[in-house]
Amino acid sequence: MDKLRKIIHVCGGSLRRILREPRFYVALLWFSLLIVNLAVDVRDLSSLSGVKSSPWLFPLVTKSSGNQLFIIIGALLIFCDAPFLHGGSEWQILRAGRRNWFWGNMLYIWGTAFLYTLGLALLPMLLLIPHAEFMGGWGRVLGSFAQGSVFGGTSLSYEIMVRYSPLQAMVLTFLPVWLNAVLIGMVNYAFNLLTRRGIGAAVSVALALSPMMLSGIRVTSTVAYYFSPPLWMNLEYYKDRGYGAGVTFGYAYGGLFLLIALCTAVSYVGVRKKDLVVVDEI
Repeated sequence: MDKLRKIIHVCGGSLRRILREPRFYVALLWFSLLIVNLAVDVRDLSSLSGVKSSPWLFPLVTKSSGNQLFIIIGALLIFCDAPFLHGGSEWQILRAGRRNWFWGNMLYIWGTAFLYTLGLALLPMLLLIPHAEFMGGWGRVLGSFAQGSVFGGTSLSYEIMVRYSPLQAMVLTFLPVWLNAVLIGMVNYAFNLLTRRGIGAAVSVALALSPMMLSGIRVTSTVAYYFSPPLWMNLEYYKDRGYGAGVTFGYAYGGLFLLIALCTAVSYVGVRKKDLVVVDEI
């Protein structure tokens, strides 16, 4: 129990620090700026038709490769200071021990990534106020966008609406977005710890750009789905119940967990063996 208390203490201190800094909120602001025009179009149609919209935009906006890119860049902004060696870390490591300090950092990455993903999921709902109401289905307003461009060329994925209920789509989108954010945190932690500061950011940017990089070397989209974690935020391309040309849910979740586990194992060895140098906060 003492070890668990120390781990939670380390995690809590880091969470309080990031929630006091603007980086977390800037990451969410980026995403809101990307989807605000779509939200305005939905609100306008709702206002003109006199019909409330359902709030389930999140699984529909993560289909865009541009939105996927900025979700990853937002996670990078949050975790760019990994392995979180700031002023006062020496005393924290001495009190908690290296192992407990490390596992506190891991819990912090998972917890912060969860809060970030939760914020991303809630933002589209907030942008639709007061023209949205909770309902069990996708609703007539979002359905209109999915069946044709009704405002400014805006359209949504009809295939996602047909294949999944809103609750299923929300959960099945939340998980890969969360795991992608955790992966970015772990990549930064491992590479910044074992090489030098900034390498983790470079690898994270490469991951964010992987869909475009694979397209640039003329890798077919079907093959690209297997090697680009950001693409796994798009429900439309999952191979499920006879639909989709991409990966299965098992492949995506298994691949993300495997990459996270590898980064965790390498980081654990590094924390135990490497001299930990405290740097100035950014």
